[in-house]
Amino acid sequence: MTGTEVAWARHPNGRWIVGDAGNQPSVVAVPPVLVRRRPDVTLDGGRVGMLDYRAASLRGIGHLETGKPRQDSYVVTVTRDDHWLVGCVADGVSDGRMSHRAADLACEKIAAELIDGLAAGPDADLEALDWAAGVAGVNAAIHREFLHTAKVEEAALADVRALMSTTAVAFAVATQADADGTHRAVIASLAGDSAALILDGDGWRPVTAVKGDGEEVASNAVRPLPREVEPEPVTLTLRPGDVLAVITDGIGDPMGSGGGVVGRFLAEQWAEPPDTIEFANQVGFYRKTFMDDRTVIAVWVAPEPT
Repeated sequence: MTGTEVAWARHPNGRWIVGDAGNQPSVVAVPPVLVRRRPDVTLDGGRVGMLDYRAASLRGIGHLETGKPRQDSYVVTVTRDDHWLVGCVADGVSDGRMSHRAADLACEKIAAELIDGLAAGPDADLEALDWAAGVAGVNAAIHREFLHTAKVEEAALADVRALMSTTAVAFAVATQADADGTHRAVIASLAGDSAALILDGDGWRPVTAVKGDGEEVASNAVRPLPREVEPEPVTLTLRPGDVLAVITDGIGDPMGSGGGVVGRFLAEQWAEPPDTIEFANQVGFYRKTFMDDRTVIAVWVAPEPT
């Protein structure tokens, strides 16, 4: 913030406004006409080992006013020995009437594959994780769901994607520090424009490619699952005090690489793990033109003792 400019503030209804809210506060929600049992908001939070996490997925303003269901999804879980925190976020492609199911299936299948691949606990080899098997599992699950829904025995991949397709990015972080105080982690963007960034003492830095850079209008071109892809996972270490944010483009579009007003707002709010319900409120900020579903899994590494 510079001079007397107020970059973010509370709306009278309690929501955050970041920049210009436009007419978003006046939108009246229409119940989702296609999937009445799909909640508008899902929310989780907790602590495991030396990590705190928060996760939220919100139906966007655009879907609230048109009656479309939330098409984003996430899974956040831990391995059987509690040594790895595992997560996935996915964004069903808007044109597909069943893309919310594709997003659900992507998160379920990829998280399950990671849980199995990390069964060795502290000795797990992050370089050896079989991401291709996770992608193949997602592709097969989406194909089966399409055949069941369409009541057909075979279908072209283009027809499957037209009904249900999704982006996906997944990660695993060690819940305990290594001897040097850092936490091993791996992140892979498997399809589309969901992304991951790290907040440290120097601000936000992208781990994967980010969509847009806070522009008013961002490109919507994606290459979603199901498709054959060769994942390129990134292995890294998280230091005490770091925050990892894994996001769909509902956050990624206004946030960009993190240097703009949205990045500054979230950096201030997430300097420490917020109350879980307040975390959802922070994810649901008003900002003119940005109306998509929003999903974030954020992970805080415990700071060094003082």
